[in-house]
Amino acid sequence: MAATSGTCARRARCSRAPTPSKHRVRRTTLAGNAMPLRLTKADRGRANVAYGQYALSITAYERSRDISPFSSKFDAVLSGAATLSPDEAAGWGLFRGKAVCNTCHLDGTDNNTKPVGAAAGKVPLFTDFTSSNLGVPRNTRNPFYSQSTPDPFGFTPNPAGSVFTDLGVGGFLRGLTGTNPNPAWTPLAPRFDGKMQVSTLRNVDMRPCPRFVKAYMHNGYLKSLKEVVHFYNTRDTLPRCAQGGSGEKVTCWPPPEVPSNVDTTVGRLGLSDKEEDQIVAFLKTLTDGYTKPYTDFNTYTGNCR
Repeated sequence: MAATSGTCARRARCSRAPTPSKHRVRRTTLAGNAMPLRLTKADRGRANVAYGQYALSITAYERSRDISPFSSKFDAVLSGAATLSPDEAAGWGLFRGKAVCNTCHLDGTDNNTKPVGAAAGKVPLFTDFTSSNLGVPRNTRNPFYSQSTPDPFGFTPNPAGSVFTDLGVGGFLRGLTGTNPNPAWTPLAPRFDGKMQVSTLRNVDMRPCPRFVKAYMHNGYLKSLKEVVHFYNTRDTLPRCAQGGSGEKVTCWPPPEVPSNVDTTVGRLGLSDKEEDQIVAFLKTLTDGYTKPYTDFNTYTGNCR
């Protein structure tokens, strides 16, 4: 499972244009300058400290009760204040059983088909904070592919254009999508190609209105929790098809964007259509606001497609 995606640009830093290699990758550039701000060593040090303080502030904000209230129906069930419906309960059983979801998305319990050991005793944050390549296909509709020319400030988000491949952690270790703090890690990059952070499933269905279309996985390829669960269930059992082809996401899947290091824990789960729906029902119980409704939940004024 995966939470709402963003674009690959958020992991980018300024650097040179990409060097051709086995993988088509990119470095963001600002008029070709890797360090466009001309700062003294002392000023750059102060700037780095400020970024550290930003991170601490964001961490404190995310830990606050306003952002992490743990007020979902699932939390109410854990405290004995609510009961899961039959489908929700069946979904949780599959989540920590046949579907092996909780081997990565830790829910505080062990998996009855594949024990996860001490991890079962962790607080149910629904992530193990690792990374994995789930074999997600390229999202050809991602506008990032068209951001290959300089903007008025000379910034080029994606010099590689439509041939860009998101290598995830592997790209970071190569210094292509961030600054690798330890050069000794660089040789490990091929073992991490395609791996993305395991996101929490808490609030995975939160949306401003029921008809709002969310985007899932790191690149937004999947557009509903049903599609996500179906992908996990059938990725390796359904035939391959081209992007936009007949039956895509239902009876066939395009190939993975990064074919190396694909996690085979999932892909052929053997779930029925009803079991997929039951897992979706359980995932919806992870949305905060059940025991303490948000006071502004009905004030959204955007376009609810």
